[in-house]
Amino acid sequence: MHTALLFAGAVVVFGLLALDARSSAETHAATESTDLAATVAAESLVIDTVARAHADAARDRDGSVEAASALLQPYAERVMGTTEIDYLTVMDTDRTRYTHRNAWQIGRPFVGTTAPALRGESFTEVYDGTLGPSVRAVVPVVTDDGEVVGLVSAGVTLDRLWDSIVPRLVVVGVATLLAFGAGAVAATLLARRLDRITDSRGPDELAHLFAAHEAVLHSVEEGMLLIEGGTVVLANDEALRLLGATDLAAPFAVADPRLSPAVRDLLAGTAPEGPVRVGDRVLLVGREAAATRGRGVGEVVSLRDRTELQRVTGELSSVRTISEALRAQTHDFSNRLHTIATLIELGRSDEALRFVAGERDLGQRLTDRVVQAIEEPVIAALVLGKAAQAHERAVEMHFETHLAPGTHWLEPVDVVTILGNLIDNGIDAAAARALEAGDGDAGPGDAWVEVYLATGDDGALVFQVSDSGHGIDAAHAERIFEQGWSTKDAAAGGRGYGLALVRQVVESLGGDVEVSDGAHAGAVFTVTLPRPAAAPSSSPSSSPTAALAPDAGGRA
Repeated sequence: MHTALLFAGAVVVFGLLALDARSSAETHAATESTDLAATVAAESLVIDTVARAHADAARDRDGSVEAASALLQPYAERVMGTTEIDYLTVMDTDRTRYTHRNAWQIGRPFVGTTAPALRGESFTEVYDGTLGPSVRAVVPVVTDDGEVVGLVSAGVTLDRLWDSIVPRLVVVGVATLLAFGAGAVAATLLARRLDRITDSRGPDELAHLFAAHEAVLHSVEEGMLLIEGGTVVLANDEALRLLGATDLAAPFAVADPRLSPAVRDLLAGTAPEGPVRVGDRVLLVGREAAATRGRGVGEVVSLRDRTELQRVTGELSSVRTISEALRAQTHDFSNRLHTIATLIELGRSDEALRFVAGERDLGQRLTDRVVQAIEEPVIAALVLGKAAQAHERAVEMHFETHLAPGTHWLEPVDVVTILGNLIDNGIDAAAARALEAGDGDAGPGDAWVEVYLATGDDGALVFQVSDSGHGIDAAHAERIFEQGWSTKDAAAGGRGYGLALVRQVVESLGGDVEVSDGAHAGAVFTVTLPRPAAAPSSSPSSSPTAALAPDAGGRA
């Protein structure tokens, strides 16, 4: 289609150039003819000869024509020989020719228009005369007294005009053909390239695909971004919403200063895949190289909002902790019921009653100590549940708190994530080391976990969890916070996520987490969380201190 249009355009352009060349040639010929005819008509020889012949025509027409022709024909031939004029005709007012290119035409009437010239006016016209179509000028021959005694006609035939413009048209035609050929080759190459790029899809199909692509991209519930060469070249509405960048539109740079540092790290790929905290959202990040027809086009980043799921997971973790504590207590109470039943069967009712009262008082005292020491119910519930789990695994759990009132600004889900994972890791490490030592070598107090909570002078929260495990190798001190990396048996599944989540939550709250070796054995994890400016301030004060130490029942 492009080639056909180009060919049609070339033909039109060539035709217009040909018409313009012909028009220019005719205008030039008319001007030259008029100038020459006027010059000849003003010549004294022509005026005198024509005036005499005009005066003698009434007495002797043939004689006057012969006499005038004898003088004017040689003159006309000299003029035609030295100019580009095809013919020069001098005539009487009655059209009788005195000169002509063809001598046998002398004495015959002139063919063409003469009326304007007889009125004393010069004019030009295109007329088909005895020599064929020509561009001619007719000028009157006027005596000194203003009488028109004859006419002079000079002209150029159209054949000669075409002969003069054909070489120029050939040059123009060749240039037009070359331009058409170059355009046709370029159109062919462009068509092949477009066909290759679009997989032979037409404009309608491409428009449909683009509309479908836009509809799908902006309707999916997860965020999608395409990053190429440090630039986000494509981003749907959900991705911009999750990243808090609704005021931006793709393309934009990954390092755009309008983006938060967490978002820039996420887009640059420095943040790991998996759950990543961005502001007050927890996003599940996925990355995959994008390629089309074997050519890489960047990296596709998918974002899923897991904020609500994280909250529900925290609540579920709390419920699971309580259920596990209940299960541990059920197992423990089953043994005690057997003991009570046996004492009753043996007739020792008094001892059975004392045993029941003692166990009830121990459980109540434990609950009272924890609840009184911690005003935050989530932390209290978490500690009680973890104490039951530790007891089931033969691990002593010691607890001490110096939390000041008014520390409720910490979200429950963050408490469960930070403190719960640290206590679980401590219980696992202490139990694992005690198990390796063997039942015969492990005495009371060999496996323990200590939990310390306090409020700093600046209102910051300090959570410290230490254990009696093997501790953390210095070479692994940084890797333990990497997602998917763990020192535990990988066959158990679900490893390598707890500490990664702890660090993400802590960093999102503006705090930091440190790990070090304990004074005696095991590892010590210390989390410091600064008090937000919007949180209610509180002055540090000593709260009741509780220690979950072994009691008569061997329970922490």
